[in-house]
Amino acid sequence: MTSSNQAVAYVVASNRTDRQIEVVIEEQAGVVCVALRLSTWTENLGWCCQKTINLESEQLDDLHHAISVARHRLNRKRGEAGQFTEAAQVIEFPMIG
Repeated sequence: MTSSNQAVAYVVASNRTDRQIEVVIEEQAGVVCVALRLSTWTENLGWCCQKTINLESEQLDDLHHAISVARHRLNRKRGEAGQFTEAAQVIEFPMIG
């Protein structure tokens, strides 16, 4: 987790060392914004943002639901194929206020 005056960023853990996803929570002019950022590692440059998805706070519950449904379906398919699944990792979001 990193933070500045008005922003908090969480890096989502991954097995890949050349790619990361950040969840950034910012407050700008009294409005809370959330951004998902995909970054890749480039030699001599470091982390470079490739894509950003900006979300309104009202979209977070729908996004959470969609990700949960997708995770459930993938885990069910893995189970049917005899593959083991690991427990989900939960990221706590801070309260800005």
